[in-house]
Amino acid sequence: MDVILYLLVAFVILMFMITVHELGHYIAGRVLGFKINEFAIGMGPKIFSKTFKNGQVFSLRCLPLGGFCAFEGEDEENPSPGAFNNQKPWKRLIVLFSGAFMNFISAVIIVIIAFSCFGDYLPYIHDVYVLEGVEQTQENSLLPGDTVLQINGKDILLNVDLSSMIQGAGDEADVLVIRNGEKVLLEGVKKGNYTVTAEDGTTQTHYGWGVSIGYGGNERTRFTFGEALARSVPYCLRTASYVLETLGGLVTGLIGLDQIGGPITTIDITMQVARSGFANILMLVTMISVNLAVFNLLPVPALDGCKMIFVIIEWIRGKPVNRTVERYIHFIGLLLLFGFVIAVDLLRLFG
Repeated sequence: MDVILYLLVAFVILMFMITVHELGHYIAGRVLGFKINEFAIGMGPKIFSKTFKNGQVFSLRCLPLGGFCAFEGEDEENPSPGAFNNQKPWKRLIVLFSGAFMNFISAVIIVIIAFSCFGDYLPYIHDVYVLEGVEQTQENSLLPGDTVLQINGKDILLNVDLSSMIQGAGDEADVLVIRNGEKVLLEGVKKGNYTVTAEDGTTQTHYGWGVSIGYGGNERTRFTFGEALARSVPYCLRTASYVLETLGGLVTGLIGLDQIGGPITTIDITMQVARSGFANILMLVTMISVNLAVFNLLPVPALDGCKMIFVIIEWIRGKPVNRTVERYIHFIGLLLLFGFVIAVDLLRLFG
């Protein structure tokens, strides 16, 4: 029974983010005077439908696997002045961009709620080692349990950034930490050589702060509303850049296909996170929303990013690419996209 409940929660979360995306297209289209035939939540046969006086249809469909905002004449030539392809290129670009933009804005709003109401797991100092030949005082030394907030004035937004920020911090750095519930600025935290002894008795010498970092094992760091507001946009932008870095790693081969997942993996992870509490659900929704925003703006056929490229080409040329050719490109791209996400799920499950 629990599995069914969490599966439903996962579908609701995914449907929410897809609906937000389509709502972005819808709002921009209405504001800019596009004719919209239907706004649908879900796919497949209709289970509820309402037609408004302007002829626009709102529908709720039985399969919680997506949704759409159907514009008049989006994929074909249409004489109607309100048809999608009869609108000025800049208007179409705004409408196409607005889906991803709405996902990003929703991520910002959700992360503000998450940070101010529940906080975030920030990296903390797990163990401290003796630095060889470095004089350390309580005023410039990290202690076990310190939560790291900033290095040289830069916020730690994602845990994955801490190691690279330490490496790039220079021989001395100012580090803002939370210690015993209070913010403490440690000025001139020094690097040096330190020795780590492994469980098998072997030793290794490293250069750095002489600490080991813990992730997620401490309490959440709470932020005031103002702090959450100031942190939200940089956090989402850094998450977006991390998504692009991951995609770049796939292209260059630094990241294997078995390290990513498709819709099945996303649903499975969402179910697992749903079991761990509402705060983690909010952070997952933020991450997936940013992923959707970035992914939809990629110049891949069938995605909004590629459609925007065709509009830009039309704007430059003064005439559109053959609509039939464009339609075939997007259709083939959609098939390849479905094939890709299914393949990465199968590789993750059986690889």
